[in-house]
Amino acid sequence: MAKPPEVPKSIQELSPSFVNIYTQALEAERAGLNEVCGPALRRALEFLIKDYLIQNKAASEETIKGTPLGTCIHNYVADSNVKICADRATWLGNDATHYDRKYSAHDITHLKELISLTTYWLSSEVMTKKYRDEITKK
Repeated sequence: MAKPPEVPKSIQELSPSFVNIYTQALEAERAGLNEVCGPALRRALEFLIKDYLIQNKAASEETIKGTPLGTCIHNYVADSNVKICADRATWLGNDATHYDRKYSAHDITHLKELISLTTYWLSSEVMTKKYRDEITKK
């Protein structure tokens, strides 16, 4: 297996499954397996978002696990930047699984960029919360 991509430590801790699936998706792309890379990236995104929502107790774990990704994003993700990027990444990831594409002007590169942005915004939120909770005014 290839070296894992650079993912912020906060995201590695939040969702090890995301990192594993994401790494495999990128390895598939490097191996020229372009037909499976998109669906794998979409799967990685689902683990990232659902692990985030479960950790932050947005709803019960059972509810989050049983709810479609798009519904989870719309109902439980509060940060507008995460919502915008994850939503669009979901669209492109879903598009990669269907016979007819709705977003033919966008490809795996755009999907990877949206996932990267999603991890950026989530990492910023996780780190901000950490320091907000750890360091209080005295």
